[in-house]
Amino acid sequence: MAIVAKGGQEYVRQQAGGQGANPRPPHATGVVHHDAVQPDGTVIHHHQRFDAGLLVEWVRDDTPGPWALVRHGDPFRSFPTSLPGPAESEAVSVRLGDETVPLPPLDDLHSERWDELPTVPHATARLRYELTGTPVGPLAMDIRYQDGKRPFSVVVDEWAETVEGEPAHRAAEMHIAMTWRNYLLMRRGELTALEAIEDGGTVDARWTLLLMLHGLLQEPEYMGIYRDLPVIPDELGWWGEVAPWVGERTAFD
Repeated sequence: MAIVAKGGQEYVRQQAGGQGANPRPPHATGVVHHDAVQPDGTVIHHHQRFDAGLLVEWVRDDTPGPWALVRHGDPFRSFPTSLPGPAESEAVSVRLGDETVPLPPLDDLHSERWDELPTVPHATARLRYELTGTPVGPLAMDIRYQDGKRPFSVVVDEWAETVEGEPAHRAAEMHIAMTWRNYLLMRRGELTALEAIEDGGTVDARWTLLLMLHGLLQEPEYMGIYRDLPVIPDELGWWGEVAPWVGERTAFD
């Protein structure tokens, strides 16, 4: 997946959708667990084993894995090729043991703790934020900062213009993209925002805005909210990067 920025404010998102060559990232090695929920409520548990991005095993399991990506329908359905919006992201979840949590970044966007952020006068901007390589494809988000607070954050199909009375109306804009894998590492504190962008991301913003955002993300309150979010398994973090190159299947190994 990639993001291409054109004309300063016009952004074109492109998803490989299985076309081209599998990038075979070395970090994409391990087992990814899945739960496929059927219309009658039964669940098909299965797992995929990858070696540097190449699928080497796809097996049905008799018992649930320790965690799983939870999707509804045929376990062999192809990776989505259309750009997802709110409905598509909300239809997928993650099971961690016996607990099911929203697919990140929905847990982040819907957190009730963003009011805890301190007021920072003039720290106001609009962030057009994109995550590539998620389990549902590239996700676009509209996040608004107003005097250091984060009063508005949603998944969107398209970025609409702000209107009078909304947070960050007519504020300076920045467009940032990073991989979903790096986003998860960032919110766990294993990467800074700048490191997450530098490794496979893109940015279209004035440096003053980028440094302002970096400063907000380093606030103890911001970091505390991130650290309290569920920890997603590393293997799921990279699955969306290689899933588009898994060939069509009708049966398990």
